[in-house]
Amino acid sequence: MARGKRWFLCLLGLGILALLAPAVTSQEKAAGAVSVVVRVFDRARFVEGLTREDFEIEVNRVPQKIEALYEIDKNAVVRKDGEAAAAPNTSRKFYLLFQMYEYNPKVSDALRYFFNSVLLPGDTLEVQTSVKSYMLTPQAFAQKPKDVLAKEMDEILRKDINRGNFVYKELVRELRRLVQGIEGTNPIGGGDEASGAMVSQFGLEQMMNQYRESLAKLEALQIIEEGKIVAFAEALKKQSGRKILFLFFQQEYRPEIGTQALNTLIDNNQDNQTVLADLHELFQVYHRNMAYNVKRVVEAYCDSGADVNFLFMKKTPERFGNINMREQSEDVFKLFSQIAEATGGVAETTQNPATEIQDAVRTAEMYYLLTFTPAPPAASGAFEPLTIRVKGKDYKILTRRGYIAD
Repeated sequence: MARGKRWFLCLLGLGILALLAPAVTSQEKAAGAVSVVVRVFDRARFVEGLTREDFEIEVNRVPQKIEALYEIDKNAVVRKDGEAAAAPNTSRKFYLLFQMYEYNPKVSDALRYFFNSVLLPGDTLEVQTSVKSYMLTPQAFAQKPKDVLAKEMDEILRKDINRGNFVYKELVRELRRLVQGIEGTNPIGGGDEASGAMVSQFGLEQMMNQYRESLAKLEALQIIEEGKIVAFAEALKKQSGRKILFLFFQQEYRPEIGTQALNTLIDNNQDNQTVLADLHELFQVYHRNMAYNVKRVVEAYCDSGADVNFLFMKKTPERFGNINMREQSEDVFKLFSQIAEATGGVAETTQNPATEIQDAVRTAEMYYLLTFTPAPPAASGAFEPLTIRVKGKDYKILTRRGYIAD
């Protein structure tokens, strides 16, 4: 796998690690029941002290009987209401996945907060970069102070971002160089202004073909393979306990011709239909096409039982003369925002990941675990939509939108 591959493509490797883990017979499977994490908020305050009688659960609009309720703070059961075959597994597995092509020093603050203020004895952590994944077990936390581990992980992350995205950054630089050549501001072969004008006049079609080829290579590094993303969700489902994912995605930009230069090129090439078609395709209507079945992906993550938190890291684009840096993240942003919202997680846009991860963690720490046996049972493989309410209250409810029947 090329080092320029993004963490989307590394998810399969992470998923395989999970698939190879020992199979777990969970309370949900052993009792034929479904367990759902539910977080209830009155504005920003978590609502404590609710009972089974306070909740209403519907599966496919059919009311369900809640058999057990557990109120949990971090990894400790603070209150139980009802009976269940076994106590719930409240161990926590955290996943930090970084999709970054430039290191952001504010990530250090996020890691330091996470290691020092979030992780508890018994927690496990997996960190995924574009190069590899790193597993930190409870034994690892026992061997070194948390601040030392945070610093070491920060150094690893910095190195992996620089090493794993070398091809990506080279291609962005190549696109920028070609745009400057197309505009005639920085001739491809160097030389004076006269030679630059000649290159722009006679080599325009060739440069746009090179731009198209480099852009295709860049797109190949960013392909989200639907099957691998779904396989990761299926692997997560096999893990017991609480599963909490934080996806750090850095905003991307693509170099393209500025509006004034584009209009000039169009005016100067009215008799060249090939050039006009290329300018239209590459700089007026171009849109990255990532074909995936959003419904399939979202349902797989709902079924995984994991809370997915999507932290979109805004970035101010660099300025290079008259080059336009077009935002290139809207498709990925849409997909992962939908996954986060459908799993009961949060999707936030930020320039300070430390602040957002603190807010996301606080939102996730306290929750209810509701257990019920679906009636009537659904056909295996069917996605069963969930509706959960608190009777007579207009509280904000964060929970998964459904599950796939076994």
